[in-house]
Amino acid sequence: MQRFLSIALALCVGLTLSLDANAKRFGGGKSSGSAPIHQTRQATPTTPAAAATTPGRAPAAASGASRWLGPLAGLAAGGLLASMFMGDGFQGMQIMDFLIMGLIAFLVFRFIAARRRQQQPQAAAAGHAPFQREAHTQQPAQPSVFGGSAGAAAAPAINAPAWFNEQSFLAAARSHFQSLQQHWDANEMDKIAEFVTPQLLEFLKRERADLGDGFQSTYIDNLDVQLEGVDDRADKTIATLTFSGQSKTSRFDQGEVFSESWHMERAQGENQPWMLAGIRQNG
Repeated sequence: MQRFLSIALALCVGLTLSLDANAKRFGGGKSSGSAPIHQTRQATPTTPAAAATTPGRAPAAASGASRWLGPLAGLAAGGLLASMFMGDGFQGMQIMDFLIMGLIAFLVFRFIAARRRQQQPQAAAAGHAPFQREAHTQQPAQPSVFGGSAGAAAAPAINAPAWFNEQSFLAAARSHFQSLQQHWDANEMDKIAEFVTPQLLEFLKRERADLGDGFQSTYIDNLDVQLEGVDDRADKTIATLTFSGQSKTSRFDQGEVFSESWHMERAQGENQPWMLAGIRQNG
């Protein structure tokens, strides 16, 4: 029984250490590509303190202990493996021991995969990647494309085509953001290429190569999406989206607050995809 517990602990620690503690979110948290043409409106910052006061949400742990988890886990793993090898921890292992080790590893990987799937939004439509295309359906006439009263000074710049629908656009934008983050973590640059312009893709490839080829883990909490404006031009439609929230490398991490605006472009014509052309960090 003692040997079984030692094997299980070694596998769990090893899998924990395999997640990159220096992971960075999509784009490396840098400005790149074409700058968004619309200004970012001031919004209430999404901070850990604000999240703690939200009704129905448990307060976040404001502790710096998470930064010590990696080093402590490394020391524990080193001591455990040294003890097992020096103390004949693997002596007399049978085929059942290896099967148990394989089962534990399988269950841990399934757990990690399940947690990641909880972060993945549903696809905007069957058979299409999230946020790729919008249907050309005529919407009922409204006072504003963005809904509600437009009396506030912070109203977005509105020059949207008739087929544009704000609600579906924002819902798809949230899905798009999460999908790109997952492709970034898995180093799936071929899939990212479907959503970004060739110029921005070259920058993203260099940034991802600096992080290494391995899988990394990034969690986005309290994600907020805001439409800053739409400009319908003769050759393309341009939109600016601002994403804000907390970026974490693990569920135990306190997180890093971020705010960035995306420059989105869509060529004129039927069934054209929205492409990410640039990212601007807002502080």
